[in-house]
Formats: sequence, structure tokens, C-alpha cells
Amino acid sequence: MKKIHALLPLLFSHLLAQSQCSSMGLSVSTSDTTYVQLYQAGFFLLPSGFANVCVWEVSTFSGDIVQQANTSGDFPGQAFMAFDHTVPITDSMQVTLVITNDSSGITCTVIDTLFWQETEVIPGVFIGNWALLGISGGLQTGLADPGSTDRANITVFPSPAVDHVQIRGVGSNYAVSIMNVSGALVATHANIQAGDRVDVAPLPAGVYFMHLSDDRSTPLGILKFVKL
Repeated sequence: MKKIHALLPLLFSHLLAQSQCSSMGLSVSTSDTTYVQLYQAGFFLLPSGFANVCVWEVSTFSGDIVQQANTSGDFPGQAFMAFDHTVPITDSMQVTLVITNDSSGITCTVIDTLFWQETEVIPGVFIGNWALLGISGGLQTGLADPGSTDRANITVFPSPAVDHVQIRGVGSNYAVSIMNVSGALVATHANIQAGDRVDVAPLPAGVYFMHLSDDRSTPLGILKFVKL
């Protein structure tokens, strides 16, 4: 019974993290054809919001990196991320935001699609701006664990990939979950060793996210790769 009682706070914190992450989302606070400013409200939505470390990545759907940035600290320093770009309005971009909060033990991942939207303000007159699909809130992608493997030591290659990817890292017996840009689970693999080939040939061309955990089910992070 004591063991069950000891697990209840951990279970509660996990469910609370899921709820808090699901309330996360992105918005475009200002934009024109070559400039975008994004906003996220994690400072207010997550406990101990001042401790958020926000890692942003914007890429094209062919896998080219448009912008990478880290934001943290007080509002508004961590809430906004702006960038210039040369992506034509006929193309879309993918935005990935990973918020890690060691004080609360929460890691949230938000993935959204940035696209050019035109609105007819009067008949025959249109105004355009970059907008977000906003298809879902954030995903709780693991409780922060200071003892877990350093994410910088784990990589996935090749990217772009044709029929397989491999994990390069110091660990072994990885559990792998692969998600598409909509957050749907498309493949799972267990007992993957560093250097093993992970079959991605059946996947349609696009951008994917590989969620890794070790043999103790400790989340190790999220790796991105492009499938041709």
C-alpha cells in the first residue's frame, strides 16, 4: 500500500503536466511576406513559468532550417520569437517549440504549420498574412530527468532518409516512437541499439519526429528527420 501511495504524487504530476501542455499553443503576433513574430503563453500557462527554457525551430517541409532560437527568462523575453525569411507565400513552414521547465519537471512540445492566409475584406480586395493551423495543443513529452542521457549526445541520421535511419548515441535498448507533423503516431520500435537501422521506407515523404526513451522508460528527447 505504501508503494501505491508513493506513486500517486508522480501520477498526479504526470496528468497535471499533460493538462498544462495541452493548453499550450502558438499564435502569430505580427507578420508580413518576409517577417514573422510568433508568440507562446507558456510563461503564464505552466507553473514556475519564469523557469521555462524555450527551444524554437522553423523549417520548410523539405527539411531546410529557416530559424532556430532559444528564449527564456521573464515575459516578454521568452514569449516572443521573430525572424526574417525568404520562404515564398506559396509554401508553408513547420514550427516546433520545445519548452523545458526543470522546476516543475515538465517538457512540452508544440508543433504547428505556418501558412499564408488571404482574407477578402471587401469584394475583390484581399489582405494576406502568415497564420497558424492551430490543429492541437502541446504534447507532454516527458518529465525532465537530470539523470537522463544528454540529448546533445544522441542524433539521428541520415536526414533526409530514403529507407532507414540510425541512432547515434551512447545508450542502447532505445524505445522509438515516430510521429508525423500532425502529432499522429505512425510507427513504434523497441529494443533499438545505437547503430541499428530503423525502417522508415513505408512512411510517406515528409518531416517526422522520433521520440526516444531508454530501457527504464525515461524520455531522452525528440529527434527530427526528413523522409524522401
